[in-house]
Amino acid sequence: MLKKALIVLFVVFNFSVQAEVVTEQQLDKYVNNWNTLMPDGAYDFIPEKVDYKLLSNPDFQNKIDEAGTKLNNKLEGKTIELLGFMVPLDSKGSDIRKFLLVPEAGQCIHVPPPPLNQTLLVDTSEIPAERRDLYEPIIVSGKIAVGSQSFDIADSGYSLSNVTVKTFKFSDVEVARD
Repeated sequence: MLKKALIVLFVVFNFSVQAEVVTEQQLDKYVNNWNTLMPDGAYDFIPEKVDYKLLSNPDFQNKIDEAGTKLNNKLEGKTIELLGFMVPLDSKGSDIRKFLLVPEAGQCIHVPPPPLNQTLLVDTSEIPAERRDLYEPIIVSGKIAVGSQSFDIADSGYSLSNVTVKTFKFSDVEVARD
């Protein structure tokens, strides 16, 4: 009986904590997918060479802030897959029902939040996701909806439904090569 229980626990654990081995080509795809969240031309005003003087210019900073609020309406209803980091919003124990997906670790918690067009609300209330460390990358895929929502820690420009969440893992070949 104990053997059967252990086998069931092993199978359940392996299905609930999916890890995906990612190659360098897939990483490029994930970066490009984050870029699609920004509509064409939103940041065209940024010159090739940026110096401290330009970065400290209040008008330039206002343009950057404004560009961050522009959303890509062409994505509505499409399926997207992104590599990012979980910022929990609604949880019970280790089950996460809703979280923000951000492109860099610690955003919203330790540093200013990313722009609206780089923050997604992920709804996993039907099948809760397992809590991850703030610095543990995950791969999230789902159907995207365009529209902003506000939360205490950040605002999101998009939301994802029909979601799958997998743990990110470099392939042994990629790690050994580096």
